Amino acid sequence: MDLSLFVLGIAAGVWLLLQFLYLLVIECVRRRDRAAPTTPYALGSLDAENAAILVHGFADTPQAWRREAEMLAARGWRVLVPELSHDGTEADWLPLLVATLREAKAAHGRVVLWGHSMGGAMALAAARRETPDALILWAPFFAPRLGRTFTKLLYRLHRLLFLYPFVFTYFPALRQAKGSPASTYRVRRVIPVRTFAAMLRTQRLAQGEPPACPTLLLLSRRDRVVDNRAALRALPAAEQTFAAAPESGHALTNAADWAANLDASLAWLNRHDQSV
Repeated sequence: MDLSLFVLGIAAGVWLLLQFLYLLVIECVRRRDRAAPTTPYALGSLDAENAAILVHGFADTPQAWRREAEMLAARGWRVLVPELSHDGTEADWLPLLVATLREAKAAHGRVVLWGHSMGGAMALAAARRETPDALILWAPFFAPRLGRTFTKLLYRLHRLLFLYPFVFTYFPALRQAKGSPASTYRVRRVIPVRTFAAMLRTQRLAQGEPPACPTLLLLSRRDRVVDNRAALRALPAAEQTFAAAPESGHALTNAADWAANLDASLAWLNRHDQSV
């Protein structure tokens, strides 16, 4: 047998084995993902004057906002927490947010659109189509910390290596349980490749004119996921503040100082109300 054909056969066998092992591991993790609660929810009175729409980030679930939602509801807010479907794209997410915003504006006196990470980019895009009374963005994803070019290179390399259309996504900072004792919080570990590509495309949604509403950027000095400079470039006129604890990372909804970050955001809203 020709040596080159033998080597080619070995390489093909190794590649096929790699595909099988990848499929096997992905399916095991996807089974765990399906056990995680992901459904949208609403808290608080239907007659509340103030409403907040809390938008979670990539690979996250509505449960990421559970503690903040419970605290806002306890303070008299109506809180809506939609789900950005884990197998969808921006074509699914944006109409959902715009429709949720319109319904909230029709039912409440003041509506605040509040996004984290990729949910921040989607909230900004929705605010350009249906203006809320205020926009609050926690660690918004306008560009990856690793850079757009390098992140896209990793994405394309994965597409070359693996045929199965799912990709791992792993955020150790999000592993901590949160919310009420009855609500288990788990970030999704596996995402369809097309959804990962959609997450990268949300960077484009950050481009354009700022929305016609007061905007707050709450950033973390220790963020290892997003590039804060991109957020500042996208919204130069927005008021800026930083996470309460210097060690806070990207997962601000799940940080140790989440309550302080929430209080800082509400204090900004109150200052804005007093200045108009």
